[in-house]
Amino acid sequence: MFCNQCGTQVNDGQAFCPNCGAPIGAQQEQNTAPMNSMPASAPYQQPMAPMGGSSNTNNTIALILGIVSIILGVLGGVLFGLFGAAFGLVAGVVALVLSIGVRKETNNAQGTPAFICALIGLIFSVIFAAGCGICGCSQKVAGLGDYTCYGCVGGNCKAQSDLKGAYRDLNDFLNEWY
Repeated sequence: MFCNQCGTQVNDGQAFCPNCGAPIGAQQEQNTAPMNSMPASAPYQQPMAPMGGSSNTNNTIALILGIVSIILGVLGGVLFGLFGAAFGLVAGVVALVLSIGVRKETNNAQGTPAFICALIGLIFSVIFAAGCGICGCSQKVAGLGDYTCYGCVGGNCKAQSDLKGAYRDLNDFLNEWY
């Protein structure tokens, strides 16, 4: 026999359904179906979180922006200085907002990878933006100097030229001392 509430097969003589706990009474015994037939009602299914198309689309967009944020935060910061890091920062913030929305819509069923990528991208972008600010790339923009940052590669970095100058000064000092 089958339970009238959830459709689970119930052994003869049981007072309650083992799946949903509904009472099995005399009325249900009269509705006994053969083993090979389908139950009268559909089996009970656990309700699932809503999986709308917009959350899947937002999840994909957030994941892509999170990955772009990491790439722009690291490579953009190294190759293009503050400007690359700024674009990585913007992509990371948008990815973070979208991934939080997806996580809320789906009860944390989706959006976690995008959230993690967005956080990593934001961290790298902030590190490179702060490093470029300390290095001096913003001095020209603020009118404090004539240095322009072109990134940390190719010998254009102020930090690299400062290190070379410090090495020359140290080398001159040691040559005079010996």
